[in-house]
Amino acid sequence: MSAETEEPMVKTIPQGGVPDPVDTEEAFSEMISALEADPGPVAVDAERSSGFRYGQPTVLVQFKTASGRIFLVDTLAISDLSPAQAALSNRIWILHDADQDLRGIAELGLQADLLFDTEVAARLCGMRRFGLAAVCEQLLGVTLEKEHQAADWSVRPIPRDWLRYAALDVDLLHPLYEILSSKLKELGRLEWAEQNFAAIMELAPRQKKPDQWRKGAAGKLTTPRQFATLRELWLTREEIAEEIDMSPSRLLNTSAMISVAAHPPRTRRELNKNSAFRSPRARQFEDEWMDALDRAKWMDEDDLPPVRRSTDPSYFPCYATSSYLRHRSSSISEVLKERVHKLAKKLDLEPMLIAPTAITKHLGWLLADFECADDDVANVEAELEELGCRQWQIDLIEPLTHNIPRR
Repeated sequence: MSAETEEPMVKTIPQGGVPDPVDTEEAFSEMISALEADPGPVAVDAERSSGFRYGQPTVLVQFKTASGRIFLVDTLAISDLSPAQAALSNRIWILHDADQDLRGIAELGLQADLLFDTEVAARLCGMRRFGLAAVCEQLLGVTLEKEHQAADWSVRPIPRDWLRYAALDVDLLHPLYEILSSKLKELGRLEWAEQNFAAIMELAPRQKKPDQWRKGAAGKLTTPRQFATLRELWLTREEIAEEIDMSPSRLLNTSAMISVAAHPPRTRRELNKNSAFRSPRARQFEDEWMDALDRAKWMDEDDLPPVRRSTDPSYFPCYATSSYLRHRSSSISEVLKERVHKLAKKLDLEPMLIAPTAITKHLGWLLADFECADDDVANVEAELEELGCRQWQIDLIEPLTHNIPRR
């Protein structure tokens, strides 16, 4: 029976056991020496204090060398990892779902210059279940426990069972790397994967999305004044959460702020009718909440935010009228979507890996626009590159844009 059909074994102990955390300068220096003496790909993972500390900081970084040594670096004790950069350069970092971990590790002073992301590789090999435990199950016949995924990893000392879990997250990445590399080569998709890996390493540092404060408010708030109230409460919550180093949602949940913004209270008593605002944690900052409500109440009309978020269109027409584009672009997008799905089925890939909906929609506008041009042709390849598509995606998508019939 193959590894894909056998009942998977649950791996509970990493090879070589669970090491103590690297939490002193002396232990960190010893780790660097060990990394320098142990060349080859290194498995890497990170744990963040998501939902507990402000900014979701990376508080533990795990490494496993090609020879099997595991290091668990306590980044609350060792906050600058840059001295390990030379030891970790010019070698492949193996991660699963690398983008967030790489950004967090970069904030600690370490950058990857070669990457193999086992999640990306698994998806390019046609796997539909691509979480780490699922990939291990399908390729190795082994699965991993995930009970500490949502733990507060900033707790110190780190419980021994959590350290075991953290070590297991890097324990099987080397065999996955070997198997998936081989599969990608067989499929002729290793270059596709390498293009995706390069793009992941170029991702910008983590930053807040503009207008993030609007999340969840659509349809619940209807006036600029209400949105101003939400924004002032949200900004106040951010300031307090950063000051006390707490996740904003633990201080005060967003739904409570939206509820208060919809019907702004006039007094502290009215504010405290909302159970979230009268919680022991939030009530400490009652003065700040009332100040935020006052700022919104007396804000000049010109300073109020719009009810609808202002967004730039993905495409600015050159030749066609807006009415023509609205009608024609949707039919072109549907044709492209059908062709992408047909190609994806042939390649045994998820359609969104080839062309997400936003790409087919944008191309619908582009091609509809250039149908109205007398002597100009759309440069689809350049447009796709501008949209951030990898070259392998461009090579697959561009031929699909030819000979689109009128409907």
